[in-house]
Amino acid sequence: MHKIFVVMFVFVCLSGLSGQENRSFTGEGNNLSHTEWGASESEVIRQSTVNYADGFSQVNDTNLPTPRELSNYIFDQTENIFDSHNLSDYVWVFGQFIDHDITLVESDNSETVLLDIPEDDEHFASSEFILTSRNKAISGTGDGPDNPRQYANMVSSFIDGSAVYGSDQERAEWLRDLQGDGKLKVSKGDLLPWNTDSGEFTDDATHTAPEMEDATRSLSKYYVAGDVRANENPLLIGLHTLFVREHNRICDELRENHPNWTGDQIYQRARKLVGAYIQNITFNEWLPSLGIILPEYSGYRSYVDPSVSNVFSGAAFRMGHTLINSNIVRMDNDGQEIPQGSIGLKDAFFNPFAVEIAGGIEPYFKGMGTQVMQELDCKVIDDLRNFLFGAPGAGGLDLASINIYRGRDRGISDYNTLRSDFGLPKVSNFSDFVGSDEDAELLENIYGSVDNVDAWVGMLAERHMSGAIFGELVVRIIQDQFQRLRDGDRFYFENDPVFTDANINEIKQVSLHEILMRNTGIEVMQKNLFVAMPHGQIPSGPELASDPLSAIAYPNPVIDHTYIKIKSDQAQTAELKVFDANGRVIIVGSHDLLEGDNNILLDLGNDLPIGIYNVLITAGDNYNLLKIVKK
Repeated sequence: MHKIFVVMFVFVCLSGLSGQENRSFTGEGNNLSHTEWGASESEVIRQSTVNYADGFSQVNDTNLPTPRELSNYIFDQTENIFDSHNLSDYVWVFGQFIDHDITLVESDNSETVLLDIPEDDEHFASSEFILTSRNKAISGTGDGPDNPRQYANMVSSFIDGSAVYGSDQERAEWLRDLQGDGKLKVSKGDLLPWNTDSGEFTDDATHTAPEMEDATRSLSKYYVAGDVRANENPLLIGLHTLFVREHNRICDELRENHPNWTGDQIYQRARKLVGAYIQNITFNEWLPSLGIILPEYSGYRSYVDPSVSNVFSGAAFRMGHTLINSNIVRMDNDGQEIPQGSIGLKDAFFNPFAVEIAGGIEPYFKGMGTQVMQELDCKVIDDLRNFLFGAPGAGGLDLASINIYRGRDRGISDYNTLRSDFGLPKVSNFSDFVGSDEDAELLENIYGSVDNVDAWVGMLAERHMSGAIFGELVVRIIQDQFQRLRDGDRFYFENDPVFTDANINEIKQVSLHEILMRNTGIEVMQKNLFVAMPHGQIPSGPELASDPLSAIAYPNPVIDHTYIKIKSDQAQTAELKVFDANGRVIIVGSHDLLEGDNNILLDLGNDLPIGIYNVLITAGDNYNLLKIVKK
């Protein structure tokens, strides 16, 4: 007689709500002595030498190549250069999601900037320009040498799920469905709500919906999320949707286990758990995949300022722009391209309808796991370098040029000065830090001196550290920023008193893969989503023990169907009985098993209510009992 116990991640009971303190949406009050640290609209901190022509405001670009000249000469990419670590598109997409969770510096439309086009440009006419603007300065700054231009972070700096819930009360309240169950609004297909009164696409758009960014200025309807940039591409929309689904799934569990809790109590606990999962994925999965290893967590430090730094948001964390592929792969559960085909990135910018047309977020998630991202290097795909948000001459922009300009706009030091600012020795020659001879020659030809290199350019050109996708300056800046985000967060999940040691250990077991599988119809994915794997190489479900009748259900929880994977020690017939929560047999079936692994589709359909079901598997003298949660 053999049994398998399926461990379900359910918080049956946490500490009482009466003593629970929740994060503010703005991040204000996280630090009790410095309530503004990390809060939305607080100052982006400077950790490096201020670099303005006049010492406080004027862009310092005298005797430097123009941004577009640098973009054309160094960053033109003519072929795919895939990541040597075999990392997947999940790396850059999750990186973009986290970037939007922790930093947003607004542009100032009153300070428009026209970036010049070189005479020999192959894509833009020399009479055209690349339109951008200066980042918006905090009022009262930038008026003298002792008061340099400073910037505000418009979202909470903390990794707190603000991209899901919002960084202000008004947005957070609009995103809730307010039906007393603690859930967030969704639209048909369990997707993000649209900017309509009902949240459904079929209704008229409403001015009462929170504003969302649209760089194309062409959308009348769009998804609404916690961060204004959520519609930027379908992969990003997918992650936003995934965490909304996880929030609502947790709400169902909490309602079942705590029937006396109010909707607000359920909402706040689910929000706390989703924030904890995002933190765990960031620190224990995503950063290590990049080669960023932080010291072991040793507790909250009230003297640590978690605010986002200028050099991090203005240069170092813009590294992800070189990782992006031109092609967005869309696949079905069998690993085949969907009938609608894949889609080019340039056709997916601010195109939320691409999610609807593809049948939801699942095809994007499947494709992301199979495609290797681009190498972190001095090359940027055309979709970003020439066709960002439109074609050249028709609104098209160059992200490489804008990134180079942004560093100058924000008064960020040159690469060599930054090395010194962060405790690294200065370099004398391009070969001292550049990763390839070809790039070293290109940089020397256009910059002349290592002391002229723009921060973003130098960071991309750096020789990678062993086991990392970055060079030593980028590693140091990112390590510093994320350690401060962790150690300076009073609500970091390992410090939050609402979580017991057992809760913390359970949170650490919840990977991005786990959240994906229990909130989508995807049947098979690799365990480590940040490493690419062709569909055909993904193991067909979890590994089983070598008992005579080992079995497991995947995915579990399930929306409408799941697979029962059974390992049999011989060819034989197995009987499956499905029992509902009242112990009634609702499904009976016989299946011929082969020796080894067998996969049986179990369809729970739309007619069966959500809840717990038991599957009894009997074959000869052996049996197994599986518990399935339908959501």
